[in-house]
Formats: sequence, C-alpha cells, structure tokens
Amino acid sequence: MDTRQLAVRRVEQARHESRGAYCAGCALFSGVVAFILYLQQQPSHAPVSIVEHVRPLRPVGTLSLPASPAAAVRGGSVAGGGGRPQEHESMQPMAVLNRERARVSGQLSGLFKVYRPAPLLRPGGSLDVPETLERAVQGSAADGEVMLLCVGGSGSMRAGMNLIYNFRAMGLYHMLILASEAQVCESLWESLPSLACVHWPSRFARPRPPSLYNTMFKGTALLFFEARKLLLEKLVVQHQLNVLHLDADTVWFANPYPIFKSLYKDYSLIIQTDNPFVNAGIMYIQNVRAGDAGAWVLEELNRRIERFTYTPESVRELPHSGWSTPPHFANADEQANLNDIITSALNGEQTYASGVEFYEARFKRDKGSAAARQKMSNGRWVHATQQGDVLPARKHLVGLSPDSRYEKLVHLCKMGLFGSVQTAQLRVPHNATAAPSGLLLAPEWLFSHFPYGAFFPSFRKCHDDSWEWQKASVLEQRLCMPTFRVPVVMVHMAGLRNGQWGRRGVMRALGVWHEEADKVAKDSWLSLDTPKLLLTEGMSSRFASMKEFDHFAARLILLGMLLGRRVVIPPMPCHKQWTQAAMEPRHLRGIEVGCGPHKQCAWIPFPHFKEAWCSGVDFIYDIDFREMQQNGKVSDADISTLHASDLRLGASATIETISGAALPTARVLRIDAPSNGRNDPFEWIPLDGFRSRAGWKNSDSFPRHVLTALEAIKGFGPTQTTIFKDCMHSLATSND
Repeated sequence: MDTRQLAVRRVEQARHESRGAYCAGCALFSGVVAFILYLQQQPSHAPVSIVEHVRPLRPVGTLSLPASPAAAVRGGSVAGGGGRPQEHESMQPMAVLNRERARVSGQLSGLFKVYRPAPLLRPGGSLDVPETLERAVQGSAADGEVMLLCVGGSGSMRAGMNLIYNFRAMGLYHMLILASEAQVCESLWESLPSLACVHWPSRFARPRPPSLYNTMFKGTALLFFEARKLLLEKLVVQHQLNVLHLDADTVWFANPYPIFKSLYKDYSLIIQTDNPFVNAGIMYIQNVRAGDAGAWVLEELNRRIERFTYTPESVRELPHSGWSTPPHFANADEQANLNDIITSALNGEQTYASGVEFYEARFKRDKGSAAARQKMSNGRWVHATQQGDVLPARKHLVGLSPDSRYEKLVHLCKMGLFGSVQTAQLRVPHNATAAPSGLLLAPEWLFSHFPYGAFFPSFRKCHDDSWEWQKASVLEQRLCMPTFRVPVVMVHMAGLRNGQWGRRGVMRALGVWHEEADKVAKDSWLSLDTPKLLLTEGMSSRFASMKEFDHFAARLILLGMLLGRRVVIPPMPCHKQWTQAAMEPRHLRGIEVGCGPHKQCAWIPFPHFKEAWCSGVDFIYDIDFREMQQNGKVSDADISTLHASDLRLGASATIETISGAALPTARVLRIDAPSNGRNDPFEWIPLDGFRSRAGWKNSDSFPRHVLTALEAIKGFGPTQTTIFKDCMHSLATSND
C-alpha cells in the first residue's frame, strides 16, 4: 500500500472507531419462545427446549469457557520434555513444509539453519530498566540474528502468536516481542514462557503536542511506530544484530533466511517494495555497522519521527511548508519518512517533500486551510513535492538479474516471478567518508502484498488442476503446495482492511493458522472449547447468493452455540457465479482452499477493521473436518445423524419438557438435507430479531431468549455477548 493510501486509510479508521448502531425493528414473539428439536430417531424422548432461565439444550452437559491455564514451564526454545520433538522436528504443517523445502534444495539444504537463543525463562520486561534489553537480547538472539514483532490487543496477540508458532516450526525461535503493556507480555508468557518480550512504559506514556497527525490517528499505533523503530536502531547499531522487522499481519509460507543468506547476502537493507520505494513494516537488516549508510537510515528515521511528533511547528522550516499555520499536520508516519530518507540517500540531498510536505497541504486542506487549498490546486506544486525528488532518485536503481543456481531454493508455483529486482547503493548525504550500504527492493515473490500484486496470480497457479495432485501428500493437497512449492515466501495483509480478527479467518481458511495461537487471550473470543462438532451435509448447493449463504451461516452458528458444539462451516458451491464473485480479491468473502479431491471454496465472514464479529467465533471449515477423517481423528463411529426436517421451532413450551430429553451424545452430530432443495433447511430459525438493537432488549423476543440461554454458560461474559451480537447482526443483515 503506498504512503498516500496508508495515510487516508488511517484517517478513515480514526473516523469510524465507534460501532454503528443497529437498525430499527424486530420480530416479537408472544408468550414463551422455545427451541424444540423433535428427534424422530428417538421417539420415546421428549422434545429438547431452550426457554428463558434454562441452560442450553440438554443433555449436552455443563459447558464452560475456562480461563487460559498457565502453560507448563519450558526452558528456552525447547518444545517439551520426555523426548518430545521440538517444533521444527514435529509433524506440524510448517515444520514438514520447511524440511521438505530443504530436501528439495539439494546442496543448498545447509542454509536451512535452526536459530535457537539461550534457554531463559520470561526474558524481558520493562525497557525503562537498564538491564532489560540485554537480557531480552540473550533470550531472543541466535547467531547474531533476531526477529522483532509488535503485539498489542487481543487480535494482534493471536496473529502474533500464530506467526511465532509457525516460525518456530521452521526452526526460527529467535523472536523478540515489543508489547504495548506489561500485561501483554504476561499473557504471552502463559502460553510460551521462553518467549522474549519487552514493553516500554515511559515511551508509551510520553505526552504528545496536539498536531493534526497526533490527534487524527490512533494513539497506540503511533506509539508502536515510534517505539519499534527506536528499538530496531538499538538492536542493529548498538547490539550489532541482524534484524527481521515484522508486522503481525503477515503470512510466511516459507523460511526466508536461506534467501537472505545466499541470493541476497550482499545487501544490507532488504525492504518490501511499496510506493514510491519501500514499506516500513517488513524489512531485513543485515551487516550494518555504526557510521555506515544503513545505520544512518535508521538513525535519521528516528530523528524525523521525533522531530515531527514532538515539535510539529518545525515543519515550517522545510522548503515547501513555510506557509503552514497551527495546527500543523507534521507527518511523522514511519513509512512516509522512510521513503523520503531513501530518496535522500539515493540523491545525496536531504528531502522531506513527498512524505511530509505534500501531506502538510493534503490534510490541512481537509481542515479548511485556504493556503493549503491553493497549494493542492497547483498541479506544478503537487508534482514538485510528490515527484520532484523521487524521479531523479529512481534513476539510481539498478536491475539485478536472477541467479539460476538458486531456483531450487526459491521453488515457487509460478517461477516466472523469479525475475530481475531493483537494487541501489545508499550513501549518507554530504558525508563521503561513510561506507555505503546496499538496498534491495524485495521482489514480490519474497515480500508480496495482499490481496493485490503477485500473490493471487501465483496462488491460483498453485491451485491449478494440472499439478499431479493424485500423487501429492495430504499436506500438499491441504496447503495447495505441489512438491512443496509456495505462492510467495511472505504475503503482507495490510491491504486487507478487516483488522487482525478478519486476517485470522483468512489464515485459518488457508490452513496456516496454528491452533495454539487461540490459547492466548481466550476470554477475548467466543469458543465453547469442546471437541463436539456440528456438521451439515447436502445444504450448500441450495443457495443462490452470498446473502442466502450468510443467513444460513447465521442460523448454523446459532444452532451450534445452543447445542454446545463447534460448527463445521460447509463449503460454498464453487461452480456458482455468486461464489466466484465472492472470491474476487476486491470482495474476498470466500477463498479457494485445498487441492485434489478436497478442493473447496471456503466462506469468509464479513470483515471489520477493528471488531471481531464472526471472525471471533470458533468454528472450523469442512476441509479441516475431512482432514480429521483422513488422519483417523474422526471415524464413522463418532458420527450420529439427524435429518434437517427433525428440527423445528416451537411456539411455546414449558420447563418440564426438558426433563428426560436426550440428544445424540456422539462427538459429531451431522444434520442432513436433500441436496436438490431450494430453501434454507434452517429457515424456521427467525433472523428478524437479530437485525435490530431492540430485538435483544425485549424480554419476549427470540434473541433475548437465545442470549439468556447462552449467558447461562460459564465464561459467557460481556465480550462473548458483544461478539455474538455483532456476528448475528452482520450475517442477518447481509445483502451481498
């Protein structure tokens, strides 16, 4: 995403932080409303009912949402005791993938190293304590390498832990977390006590003057942008470490270190390509030393962030911004400033034009400044600030041809992506004695953007039916990685504007979500924490639009919650036009998953840039269930079957109808329906009441009775209530 898009996106997010109100109107039921499940296979039993003040469908048993217990203490990067294999030696998908890619690389397999730091317990703490960083480095760095990741709220914690677990499966244990507060480190340590984690109270508490930039954007994000670049400088310049600087919204399909240490070993700054040059979230810094151009880039970035954050009036000192009056915008964005610095290092002259001065006029115009409006209406001025320094800087870029010796190491589905890349020598402006540093604008097969760019074409190539899927392993079929080729090494999901919760849903559909990540911040999502599953058969082909499928999903999720079962979401009908439209990158309400016999089109819930919505509800996909069957984790003996016509909603019921009632106690309850039907088999579950706020408040409404039943579950608190309401509302009001 380019700098302008990033800035506009952050403004929009800041303007929409409050949750939208529910629409008016709801369906009311007179008398007592009950869920009645008539079990024709068990006629001797009474119907099972859900009524107010009654726990969920009996005899499901007592359900619980337990707090996350403290994990057993494990030293260092050791995965467990008793001879248990470590993560990179396990049969976890990413571990197997990494080992197979090493095997395919042949003589280059030695590049697949295991980076394991010293075995310390809870290394880290407050960076305001002088010795903390030294201890954190000891507990995170290995062979002069460390990975740096920022983790904040519950969604970020889960995405971050998924990244951590997947990296550990690749043998990359050398992670350092920068957390927003001490409690985040404590929560992460409950799951992984050996993880190095630091927080920086004084930096996060530092007051900021009221510039437009400081007040328009979310404060926590700005604090992270500032703190992580300061920490990056300390790690690189002071501790002389090579650092892989990460964002949590990334999926790493392959181990990048063999690439860093062979194909691109001569480049100090390997940074994701973006407009006009780089993205500030994903970069690998290696072999940088104090006084060289690479160190200057990091130091200058922190100087500029400090300047414009805390002395915004200094923007008037810049060549094109003397017109600005308070309140100044004073763009301190890390990506905007990094691109200006790259431009400066290429041209040999300091510039602030594209990243700071253009945005001074851009955002002050929106605040009613006449001078800014005049600047933005002057096409020559706009071109001079945006392109006047960038275009000459581009002339310093040099193409680097691909080295065919490393083709087996790259090993992509679409090898045509392995082409020329752009490089340059960076120099410190007006300092001829400073050593230059090599810059490489990372190719899209290495650091890709989502959902646009090279990722989806390569992703589709991986899914092509021309691969010999009948000869492929179960893992190759599930991940759609033929002979363990990958679409790209990493895909950055910043362009997917639905927050960490929504990105989690995409990762889960792709098969790269680690279940252990859901054990972090367990009270922040909606899960019954049960092995029991609710499965449907023969229903997906009935629906003629995404709207109909969303309504079906709402009813299925509701039914699963009331039955105390984890829902298995069926695939969408891939052959239908509405499904194909849903899977277009600009919509992304579905995604193709699996290859070979289990090829499916997975449903993705409505996204939200901040709240969890249905992405915060625990469900699995049909392809995951089929894999469980194939691996012997579920057998036919574990499945009991009901017909959809065996269930319906009763208009009234008494509490006595619950006594003696029974449901199949099998691990998997499968509900069948004829595949040639044209309606939703669960349409007897009313959704009208879920479309409005009033529907939840009225004591006689169906949603109120449902919520009362769910609130009887231990651990179903306000957070779970909010997620459930948001989920049901988003699906019930779907008009896709």
